[in-house]
Amino acid sequence: MFGAALLVALREGLEISLIMGIIFSYLRGLNRKDTFKPVWIGAGVAIGLSIILGIILYLFTGSEEWNGQIYLETAIFFVAVGILSYMTFWMKKNSRGMNKGIQASINTALNNDSGSFQLVLLAFLTIIREGLELVMFLLAISVEGKGDLLSLSSGTFVGLIIAVLIGWGIYQGTTKINLKVFFQVMGNILIVVAAGLLINAIHELIELAIIQPGVYLYNWENILNRHSAVGGILHALVGYTDHLSSVQLIVWLVYIIPAIILFNRNKVKTVPNPTA
Repeated sequence: MFGAALLVALREGLEISLIMGIIFSYLRGLNRKDTFKPVWIGAGVAIGLSIILGIILYLFTGSEEWNGQIYLETAIFFVAVGILSYMTFWMKKNSRGMNKGIQASINTALNNDSGSFQLVLLAFLTIIREGLELVMFLLAISVEGKGDLLSLSSGTFVGLIIAVLIGWGIYQGTTKINLKVFFQVMGNILIVVAAGLLINAIHELIELAIIQPGVYLYNWENILNRHSAVGGILHALVGYTDHLSSVQLIVWLVYIIPAIILFNRNKVKTVPNPTA
């Protein structure tokens, strides 16, 4: 659980750091450091609401079993897979134009009478999306880890600290990182993480007897138990299970193969033929 939480927190945290860095760098370039405070207020409110929502949802999916909990956990897995997949592809598509889009929003805010409020709103809306995404991913990881709060919180903390340090280094101009390569690598890793969450979602459906498991392909409980140290790490990162069913494998392949191909596909720009 620690490793999965660290990866997700690093990915989401770095995106937040980059966005905040773009905002502050542009405002600094305009010699408008007086507008930093509204941005911090908007970011703080978004982070606070994300934390509160995360705590509430964590309490609902804690170690105490209650009627209907398994249905909620199943829904969390599917929602996390959907959001994680969408976010990964969205970032690849929009990362190049993100800088200009944020600068345009800042210009609009500064040229408006309610500029301070618009800066608060800009920071809030930008960060709340990433915060809610992070909450959903961590919640799904928590569910599959059966509420191991220590591993979850420590992995999240380390991931966010690394993200903040990288973001601060980029803002100060002391750190250079190829963001295209970074997001490409992280995107592939997170697709694998999402596929692992999907395996757990299918496992929940099998437990609910909504679908049949087919046949179990192996039993490695005595070889590499998913509750062991190594097995637990693999389970958190890639959805490893010591009892893999044929249905889980089929769903995993149906998801991960097209996702990896589409994510790594480079669009070929076609040049129109000159007309005679």
